[in-house]
Order: sequence, then structure tokens, then C-alpha cells
Amino acid sequence: MTAELVLGALTLAFSGFVGGLTGFGASLVGTPLLLLNGFPLPQVVLINLITTMITRLAVLRRERDHVVWRRVAVLGAAALPGAAAGALTLHWLPPHGLRVLAGIVVVLSGLRMLLRPARAAHPATPAKQTIAGLLGGYLSTTTSLNGAPPAVLLASAKVPPRTFVADLAGYFVVTNCLSLLLLATAGQVDTAGLAMRLPVLAAAALIGNAIGGRLIGRVPRAIFERGIIGLIVASGIVTMVSA
Repeated sequence: MTAELVLGALTLAFSGFVGGLTGFGASLVGTPLLLLNGFPLPQVVLINLITTMITRLAVLRRERDHVVWRRVAVLGAAALPGAAAGALTLHWLPPHGLRVLAGIVVVLSGLRMLLRPARAAHPATPAKQTIAGLLGGYLSTTTSLNGAPPAVLLASAKVPPRTFVADLAGYFVVTNCLSLLLLATAGQVDTAGLAMRLPVLAAAALIGNAIGGRLIGRVPRAIFERGIIGLIVASGIVTMVSA
């Protein structure tokens, strides 16, 4: 086992832990660390999409009683055109500007929630779900950082922690599956050198995810919400930096 694979497995275990605890932070944590470990961005996107989809399937099975299926369906359906746009324009148009814009929107949304916490929940209307799904879908096929837009939506709606994690699990399963299919159709899937490493990386992510998942519901609500907002802000910054 090479040093790069060992570091990659440790990275996926840690990012899986964060994802298991918060519901969406796995790719946020994994992307910059995998890039630092020497993985090229196209492979990082592929690794994140696959491992997140696998770990979220486990979460979805465990938390299925807490899922709001109609909301997941709207988010997933809205993500399809966004993911398609990202896959089709990945090499036709420079996505730099759109990623920076998306990152700025996410950061400002997170800072607003942090500096001016809402006393009342803002309902996650179908219109808001559609916008979050579209933006998340685009980020999915371009950076794999597709969790922040729906996380902003659910955090603003102040849904319970278990529902927050469960809804995002359903969203990730649908969106990541569609994104992988779209990237494969567009010829943007590069598996060179990954076939032997993916099982190890996925296993590491599952282990970390299982450990993090055991803490859901045990973290005080206030700390959970602050942690989610912090991850939202960090996600926007990483989105801009990776552009």
C-alpha cells in the first residue's frame, strides 16, 4: 500500500466522520486534503461522488424514518439540470466565474445565519428547494461540493438534526448517482489508477461515517447548528479556492 493511498484512506476516514456527524461535510473536508495528497481534481470529484453516495446510502437506511421524501424528491429533481449543465460546460466554458459566484453566495448565506441568527425558521418552500437543487447539481459535477446549497436551505428552516442528516442523505444518493451518470455520458470520468484504490478509500469512508453517525442526536442543538453554519462558510471558501 503506497503512502498516497494510506494518506487518502486516512483523509476519507476523517471526512466520512465529519459527514456522518453533520450530514454534508465529507466532500468539503476531503477535497482540499485529497488535492494536497496529490490526487488530481477530476479524480477527487469522482472519489467524493462515489464515496459520499455509498456512505449516504448507509445513512439513508438508518435514518429513513426521519426523511421528508417530498423535499428530497424536489431537491433531487432540481439537481438534474444543474448537474447536466456542469457536466456539459466543464470544458466548453471556464467554470471559474460560476464557482466563485456560487462560493460567494454560500459564504454570505452562512455569515448571515452566523451573525444574524433567525429567531424563527424560514420555511423551505418548493421554490427555495428548486434553487438549492439547481446550484447543488452544478457544483456536484464541477467540484463535488454539492452539499452547501441544500444545507443552507435546511439550516434556515431549522429542521431537527436527524431530519437534516436524513434529507441530505437522500439528496446525495440521488444527486451523486445522476452526476456520475452524466459525467460518464459526457466522457468526463477518469478511472485511471483508481480501480484498485477505490475499495480501500470507500471502506475508510464507511468506517469514519459509521463512527460520526453514532453521535447524531447526542450533540446539543446549539452546537450542531453552529457547526453546520461554520461548515457552510468553509464550504463556500473551498468552492472559491478550488475554482
